[in-house]
Amino acid sequence: MVGVDPPGWLTGPLPEQFGRYTLLGHLATGGMAEVWLARQVGMEGFEKIVVIKRARPELSDRDTTQLFLDEARLVATLEHPNIAQVYEIGSVSGSYFFAMEYVDGADLRRLIEAALTKKQRIPLADALYIITHVCTALHYAHEKRDGYGRALQLVHRDVSPSNVLLSHDGAIKVCDFGIAKAHNRRSEDTQNGVLKGKFSYMSPEQCEGKSIDRRSDVFSIGILLYELTTLSKLFRGPSDYALLQKIIEAPIPLPSTRLPGYSPELEQIVMKALAKSPSERYPTAQALQLDLEEFAREHKLAMSSVRIARLMSSLCERRSETLVRVPRSTSDPGAEPGAGTSRSSSMPGFLAVGSAPQLPKGESAIGQPLAVLVSQQPRMTTTDIAPSPLPVATHRTPALWLVGAVLAGLVAVAVTVADQMIASAGERAAASALAGDAERVASVFDAAARSAHMRADGIATTPMLRAAIETDAATLRDLANTEMLFTAETGEALEIFQVRGNQLASLLRIPKSGAALSPLAGRDTRVSSDGRDVMLAASAPISGYGARVAGGLVISIPVDLTSIRRTLGEHAVRAQLTGLGKDLALIGPSDGPWVSPVKLAVPSSGKWSNGAMLVATAKQAIGLTWAWPVRTMSGGLAALMLVGFIVGLARRPRS
Repeated sequence: MVGVDPPGWLTGPLPEQFGRYTLLGHLATGGMAEVWLARQVGMEGFEKIVVIKRARPELSDRDTTQLFLDEARLVATLEHPNIAQVYEIGSVSGSYFFAMEYVDGADLRRLIEAALTKKQRIPLADALYIITHVCTALHYAHEKRDGYGRALQLVHRDVSPSNVLLSHDGAIKVCDFGIAKAHNRRSEDTQNGVLKGKFSYMSPEQCEGKSIDRRSDVFSIGILLYELTTLSKLFRGPSDYALLQKIIEAPIPLPSTRLPGYSPELEQIVMKALAKSPSERYPTAQALQLDLEEFAREHKLAMSSVRIARLMSSLCERRSETLVRVPRSTSDPGAEPGAGTSRSSSMPGFLAVGSAPQLPKGESAIGQPLAVLVSQQPRMTTTDIAPSPLPVATHRTPALWLVGAVLAGLVAVAVTVADQMIASAGERAAASALAGDAERVASVFDAAARSAHMRADGIATTPMLRAAIETDAATLRDLANTEMLFTAETGEALEIFQVRGNQLASLLRIPKSGAALSPLAGRDTRVSSDGRDVMLAASAPISGYGARVAGGLVISIPVDLTSIRRTLGEHAVRAQLTGLGKDLALIGPSDGPWVSPVKLAVPSSGKWSNGAMLVATAKQAIGLTWAWPVRTMSGGLAALMLVGFIVGLARRPRS
């Protein structure tokens, strides 16, 4: 049960007190009962808002009273978080009633209409969350047993959008089991050939007046799933008889024909639930629920009551807690107890055709045999279902509001375009700066290579070394220790090799505890990285005085990247060198995902290049600092003016 705005055309006095309940407002009047919003007050300030469903006093015959009590007894046994709960069954001054749970929200029909009005799709995750909870509630009802353990074999028979309630807190409730069929009802009102429920949500076997079981409710759930995911009504017809024929005989249109891009897997689930033959449908509501939950898991759809609360907040305005007292209604056959919405003379667009039977005044669709509907078919005319003419303005449209909205929108668009152009120019400048940084890295490497080769050549051409290259390692070590010919500066390493025939031997390594250096041929250069520093190795040949003895040396020096790091810090938030062994982080984190990385080859004028690459993420370009507030203010102003324009249209006199 949900709170509603009271219709203004009701007449008659409002009773102040009904037993221990204070009536606050009238919600609806159906063929058998009135529905009121009430407050229950108890001791120590206890207060609870409930919904009172009272048997209509003018319908006090034995059969009607028995039907009402049947519903009360049946619903009172259903205790499930997804079913509107019954708190009490009683009688006041000979008038039977039962008190039900109040749900502050809207029904599914109103949610769909709001989405259509606002041209906003209902997220697939939210639609599946709603339907899975409807499946949970109905499966519980289908499986319900009495106090002796006997299956009730309960079938709702009226699963429709107006009987699915959504609270602003995200709860899903199924209500109105008033025409539910159970095997132990004291009054038998479920004879074959009698139609009960809203025509456009009936199963084919229910339309034909045949015996039904839980699979009939599964078909109705399939209709809800179809309409909720496509926002289009599945069954429409120019008359009740044509609508029933379409449900029984016409093929079900695929959801993808109504909504391009509809998921094939979900479409298969929907079509199985909507199979014409009960044997081809899901056998239970729980089986349908399990397939929907599996689909949601495979597509990583986040379903939660929090999302439903946000959906309700965006589509349905929360009603005020202050409830307005209204007069009592006269009999309104079109009203549905528990639907949670007021009825007016013009039905909403989503349910305009085929939602409820169009019967003569004073008659109800509940309990009408199929033969009666068939006999009424010839009397149906196109004028009975013609849409109302569009309102005609009798004065000028408030065009100034629209002009102001357009101008404010143009300002927002112009600021956005200018901001994006400036940001794009900044991104191009950042890319150009990073390309220059790659060339600076190459220049640093080239300078280090020239310095290393000059030092290697100076050592290799020393006469004392040329003579010592023909001796053994001990002699060369003594020479190095006594003559101080070979010294290494901070971070440097030096290794001298001797070549006799095809044999290569290391004669001297400075420092002795340093890592071995790999020999290089001729005057080659090598750049490598251990993940912390970049080392550049240069080689030089040593010509001995003998004919068969020669050698060479390799000197390794660290490359100072301080200036490169400083320059990169001005253009990038993260940069590293790759292709030199282990990747070397220049600025920013050494691991983790990259954001829009730029890869630049490090050019080389010598032979040192090992395919080095500079990988960097450029700093985000900053556009106009004032663009966001101006854009927000202009967009908000445009929206307000557009609302003013729409309100002005709505207030125009209508013909």
